[in-house]
Amino acid sequence: MRVEVCASDDYATREKLFAALAELGAQSDGEPAGVGLHRFAHADGELSVFVDAWVVDVAGPDHLVEQVLQLISAGESS
Repeated sequence: MRVEVCASDDYATREKLFAALAELGAQSDGEPAGVGLHRFAHADGELSVFVDAWVVDVAGPDHLVEQVLQLISAGESS
């Protein structure tokens, strides 16, 4: 599953995305900053975050992407 998360200049949502990945225990292949492809290893599969000049998206196994989206949404209500 691949989902567009936010516009690339929506830094608050980007922070929530990376916090959600950390909360799930996904391990980054490097510092997740800037434009490009960032991979995150998880016991249930790999998640990738792609950032370009317009959009930020996350891709991976359906259940993991859904968990990430739930964590981002939960952070929006606080």
